[in-house]
Amino acid sequence: MPSLKSFSGWTFALVGSVLLNIGLFGLMPGLQKVPELPCALADICQTQVIRIKRTLTPPPKKKPEKPRQVKSATTALKSFKQRSQVKSSLKPTLRPQLAFQLNPKLPKASMDLVMPGLEHFSMEGPILKAHYTMGELDSPLTPLVKIPPIYPMLATRRGIEGYVTVEFLVNKKGLVQQIRILESRPEHIFDKSVTACVSQWKFKPGTIEGIPVDTLAQTTIRFRLEKE
Repeated sequence: MPSLKSFSGWTFALVGSVLLNIGLFGLMPGLQKVPELPCALADICQTQVIRIKRTLTPPPKKKPEKPRQVKSATTALKSFKQRSQVKSSLKPTLRPQLAFQLNPKLPKASMDLVMPGLEHFSMEGPILKAHYTMGELDSPLTPLVKIPPIYPMLATRRGIEGYVTVEFLVNKKGLVQQIRILESRPEHIFDKSVTACVSQWKFKPGTIEGIPVDTLAQTTIRFRLEKE
């Protein structure tokens, strides 16, 4: 019995919920309001659009260029002569008026100028010799390094004095070469000392027309003892 009551209760609840839902769905359309249209669809006027093609104006035609008339040589020459005649006729003819009289007794002067003859000269440099002496140089030798000679010990002990005349060649670089003893007094005592010192000398070379050349030089070196 209790099971029948529970079953009938569930059935009654289910049927009631179905009826309630049906009633709510039926009332829904009446609750919604439809907005009124501003104008009826019948009053709407239909408009038709018609497109008309534009008439295209064709571009203007180019006029054919006229061929240039080539004047012949004779016509050009005639026009040039006419222009030159007109210009010459327009120029005023002026006669020079001199404020003094010319002396007809003046001697006639020659109009030609007598020019002196041209001297022949060479554009090349000077013809250089193997070596030059001191008197032939444009600029003399200038000593840069000149070391004095050493007095020999043997001559110092014995009190010997003397001199040596030496000749040497200064090359284009200013170095000393070809040392030669010309004269020595006493002989062979001071020669080695002079040769050793002269070989270390350096010069600014002499020049001929600005060109360095080999120069033959000569000098005399004297040896003297200081007296107490």
